Amino acid sequence: MAQVNTVLGPIHPKQLGMTSLHEHILFSTPGWEYSPEARQHFDAPRVFEKIYNDLLDFKAVGGVTVVDVSGIGIGRDIEFYVCLSRYTQVNIVACTGFWAERKILPYFAERGIDYHTELFVKELTQGMGTTTVKAGVIKVGNSGDRFTRLEEMTYRAAARASRRIGAAIVTHGTQFAKKQAEILLDEGADPTRVIISHLDAAYALDLERDKELARKGFYIGYDHIGTEGWSSAAYAMPDEKRIELVLEMIRSGFLNQIVLANDTNGWSVGLVQRGTQQHTYAHLLRNFVPKLLKSGISEDEIHTMLVVTPANVLPF
Repeated sequence: MAQVNTVLGPIHPKQLGMTSLHEHILFSTPGWEYSPEARQHFDAPRVFEKIYNDLLDFKAVGGVTVVDVSGIGIGRDIEFYVCLSRYTQVNIVACTGFWAERKILPYFAERGIDYHTELFVKELTQGMGTTTVKAGVIKVGNSGDRFTRLEEMTYRAAARASRRIGAAIVTHGTQFAKKQAEILLDEGADPTRVIISHLDAAYALDLERDKELARKGFYIGYDHIGTEGWSSAAYAMPDEKRIELVLEMIRSGFLNQIVLANDTNGWSVGLVQRGTQQHTYAHLLRNFVPKLLKSGISEDEIHTMLVVTPANVLPF
């Protein structure tokens, strides 16, 4: 039977519970550890305590599982995640894969599609890095102003790995959502194993695009919830507008393909000027869900988006 890989081992899909499908425990710029300034601002016990409390807060409002999509080189710390999950008893699903080209380390950037495909498969089936902790999803991303050849290659590798073993793919880069879909489909990826993320980013809203993607079978990621004022205007908008997106997609018959999350960074490693965000993992359940209920969305519909859909997309 298909299971879900968490950092503490595989679990039954029914054990996922309320799940936030796009978050970051740690998020970094590659090479931060070589900066004295960045290292000065990263006090591991303090960072652990902060994220530990954030996860307990998420748990206190009904959260059970967080999917961390900080891939290779951008903050992923498997031992850190294992400790957090063990002490909070919050499920953490970690990922293999990469973000945009500017955060892909040269060692990986210089390798081809076969290497990346096998890397993703290895991390999903044997363990991430030098550990035996298995990834649960594949992360891919693209730059804000273009879709580079390297990024396209990682998408194609992700599609091949997903096609081979069935793992879900989570994307990044809203303005190129249609191209993401085209590349993944061209490589034979199953759209019902793909979450197109950040479709609620203020700079690239397009409901007709979202419906078109949903008709093809893709999951629709409205996962910038809570990004209202702290971020740049490109991403920020009131959560009420996100609720309008959710309502319209439900009315159009796509309830089962809506994915919700905050895209919160527990701690931005090495990004000294940003520090941490104004909202945490709990925002989705504490603040956004009550607004969904007030808008007329039912508890059963919320259960579908936060419990049923994750249990459908994450197992392989």
